[in-house]
Amino acid sequence: MRIALALCTLPLSLAAAPALAQSTTLASTRPVAPAAAKLATYPLFVSEQKTTHLVFPSPVTYVDLGSAGLIAAKATGSENIVRVKAAGSGFSETNMTVLTASGKLYSFVVGYQRNPRQLGLDLGAPGAGPAKLPVLTLYVSDQKTTHLVFPYPVTYVDLGNSGILAAKATGADNIVRVKAASNHLTETNMTVLTSGGKLYMFVVNYQHDPKVLSLDLSTMTSSTAQAGSGSEAILSNTPIPRGNLDAYSKQSLARGGSAASDTKNQLSVRAGSVGYQQETLFFPLHLRNRSNVTYDVDFVKFYIQDKKVAKRTAEQAIELTPTYVYNGNLKKIEAAGKLQQVFVFKKFTIPDQKNLVVEVYEKGGGRNIKLRLSNSDLLRARGFR
Repeated sequence: MRIALALCTLPLSLAAAPALAQSTTLASTRPVAPAAAKLATYPLFVSEQKTTHLVFPSPVTYVDLGSAGLIAAKATGSENIVRVKAAGSGFSETNMTVLTASGKLYSFVVGYQRNPRQLGLDLGAPGAGPAKLPVLTLYVSDQKTTHLVFPYPVTYVDLGNSGILAAKATGADNIVRVKAASNHLTETNMTVLTSGGKLYMFVVNYQHDPKVLSLDLSTMTSSTAQAGSGSEAILSNTPIPRGNLDAYSKQSLARGGSAASDTKNQLSVRAGSVGYQQETLFFPLHLRNRSNVTYDVDFVKFYIQDKKVAKRTAEQAIELTPTYVYNGNLKKIEAAGKLQQVFVFKKFTIPDQKNLVVEVYEKGGGRNIKLRLSNSDLLRARGFR
């Protein structure tokens, strides 16, 4: 019986061998799914006493917070800057995820720290990871007011806690006044964004008698204000980052051609060829002072107006506001000198029966000058490299 059983089982073993070989062959030829790539995760520490700002290389489209211990939102007036802080004093480690318009996902592990040292990170900086944004030191008092002068109008101010008071100086869009709410100020921070696309960050402490009561930030170099930065603020009113706005503006100034020109009172003004990029128009303006008297620009006005206005009819004019002005901080034309600026607008066109009027006004003087452009000048707009 044992022999018979052995003889019976032998064919079964032999029959199974080809099937096993076939199974092995199929397994060896079946494609293997690639292993999922692990996304980089960055450590981040936040506090309820200070606000941390994250600058991304493209507009932010989605933010997810792992717990209610975090507060986050886009900085007012920007599309690519996210402000983050703790909702209270202490929370369990959590995470934050950010998606940008470029399709890239950024992941952060977030912990609480009473006094975090990294108050700004540039996620678009060259290199393997985020770059730390520079921070300036500022001392304020409840007995004195400190004034900060920026090179461009201020569009956003964030205060780390309620221990400091800040507001734009009346009548000056580029000056911020700051003081302590009391002499019990806990170290905090302040962040300022300008229409020039630069982010300025300050660590703020109390000092009864601060030695510095005013700071001119316009004298700072770009590298000081945002050292090592690969990203700049993308302002909500234009889809083009500040760095690209400047590059396109330089190209438009370097181009030949003229849309219109005029000379009056030894002041000549020429509108260069209009540029176009990403639903945005670039109007280069070349001004030359041919007199021996300095010319101070008060303001430049753009508006759409009827070509002909009938008598006894109210003149209709629609004023246009630029989203950005290249060299906008320059206002003086020395004797026999020149000034070149580029005015950037959201895309628009001009009806056939209307003109685009450009007026340059002299501060405290009467040497005003006017140019007229037609819709054909806009339709000849050239793109950039």
